Amino acid sequence: MATKNITDLSLSRRQLLKGGAALGFGAAAMGLAPAWADPWGQSNAYPQGAVEGNDIALAIRRETLAINGRNARPITINGTSPGPLIRLREGQDATLRVTNLLDEPTSIHWHGLILPPAVDGAPGISFAGIAPGETFTYRFPVVQNGTYWYHSHSGLQEQLGHAGPIIIDAAEREPFRFDREHVVLLTDWTYEEPGSVFRNLKTAEGYYNLQERTIADFLTEVRENGFRETARTRAMWARMRMSSRDIADVTGSTYTYLVNGQAPGQNWTALFKPGERLRLRFINGSAMTYFDVRIPGLKMTVVAADGQPVQPVPVDEFRIAVAETYDVIVTPEADTAYTLFAESMDRSGFARATLAPRLGMEAGIPERRRIADRGMEAMGAHGMDHGDMAGMDHTNMAGMDHSNMAVMDHSNMAGMDHSNMAGMDHSNMTGMDHSGMQHGTSPGTSEGGLLLAGAAQPGSQYDQAGIGIDPEERRILVYRDLKAFRPWPDRREPEREMEIHLTGNMERYMWSFDGKTFSQIDGPIQFRKDERLRLILVNDTMMEHPIHLHGMWMELENGAGELIPRKHTINVKPGERVSALITADAEGSWAFHCHLLYHMDAGMFRVVRVS
Repeated sequence: MATKNITDLSLSRRQLLKGGAALGFGAAAMGLAPAWADPWGQSNAYPQGAVEGNDIALAIRRETLAINGRNARPITINGTSPGPLIRLREGQDATLRVTNLLDEPTSIHWHGLILPPAVDGAPGISFAGIAPGETFTYRFPVVQNGTYWYHSHSGLQEQLGHAGPIIIDAAEREPFRFDREHVVLLTDWTYEEPGSVFRNLKTAEGYYNLQERTIADFLTEVRENGFRETARTRAMWARMRMSSRDIADVTGSTYTYLVNGQAPGQNWTALFKPGERLRLRFINGSAMTYFDVRIPGLKMTVVAADGQPVQPVPVDEFRIAVAETYDVIVTPEADTAYTLFAESMDRSGFARATLAPRLGMEAGIPERRRIADRGMEAMGAHGMDHGDMAGMDHTNMAGMDHSNMAVMDHSNMAGMDHSNMAGMDHSNMTGMDHSGMQHGTSPGTSEGGLLLAGAAQPGSQYDQAGIGIDPEERRILVYRDLKAFRPWPDRREPEREMEIHLTGNMERYMWSFDGKTFSQIDGPIQFRKDERLRLILVNDTMMEHPIHLHGMWMELENGAGELIPRKHTINVKPGERVSALITADAEGSWAFHCHLLYHMDAGMFRVVRVS
């Protein structure tokens, strides 16, 4: 474990309080939006509202700040929550001095940045965290460009507003043109203490779900599907001890959804001049909330995903999972206002802002859609019944011979019932090495019997936007649309495959990989230095999981061949099987986890060691 790097210029608490005005603490008392959320954003000619340079100082404290007109106690960074926009430049050496004014340890993880493990910011893995009153200096070369963000990796601090955006300007001209840019940071805020939220989730399944089915819903389903089918479906959900409306664990019953720290009624406004090409940098910095984003009246062209340029995709709406980022270009021609509408996936609330040529203008707010019910798609890619798998122990399959599975045809598994697999132990499949498998090849496979690099994994749902989205209603972005702007340097076929199952028990609120929580495992997932690896993720749960790997890119195998996109966070839908190629070139230990904050804290977390 790395030793804390305490700067020689470490400031005392008294000195920092005395210099509070210089660090922007005064803004907190007034409840102002972060400086980077200036309505005019940034034009190409005049940067505004960012903390930039080769030596950046950040001070973290907890203080009283107005959120949606009500006093709250968020964690602030340089006096605001969300924290300041950090603006770096590709090719520079960044120095960020972070001082902890909390009464507990803290940290900052630079989400999506490729950097040495000692400055990645995950306490207990790559460094010891930042103790109260201490200053830690992060120094690293900036080797990429694009839209990213930062947040605490200590306890549940991220839920308290400990987050902010990162913009890295490209060293060379980017492959798309724009006249002005705005950062759109989406977050979820609760006036409850995060620890209380977590206890409520552990105490009662569906504690925050106030949109459960009613007798009227049941009668409507009987009319549409018949009594027998309706009864069968309801019985299936009862066996799993889940509700078909378990779309989100934490909902608008406690959350206020924010754009750049502003609630819907505060209507944060981004200004433009008609005819300008606006770059909107969307960041989902929420703890638990997926958003469906649209701007009625404006077509959006997606030009980057997770900071990496992609071939332009015109869309009307996109779903952004927790921790993902998307850059879009819009060109408002009319002298009118447009509503930027970010609806929570469970339809319990929304975040809202306005694009307008002048302050004070606003457009109508779209009618919210009804909550959807999960159906058979949540049962798995092949319609499997996982009703009794919640407590499943997967550890004894380590010696199992998979040599004949490479060309297995799964197409006829639709009726397969796995409900009696409760005693099965898979947890040692994590390190399973398929590289020595010898089979005859089939179309789409290499000589070693593995899928060719870039081919879509059987069981993937890359052409589906997800629950609650009607593809007939408007053009929706799906993972299948994402194509890298150019091929990535490492074009090798994978040497081996590693399969990891996403598992959990909603009733007990336990989340895990391969049936084991982080506290139950006894070692890291091992990657070999510089190997080309295929990571397969299989979601055995009924909920979406945004999976994040620190320190390395995951190249999402969405069927785009050599143009598969690089991502730092991959959303895995219920029952879905996805895969990503990884070049394990980052020696050291790295966090690997679900980015739903309470899922991670409940055990869906591992350490990857590259050696």
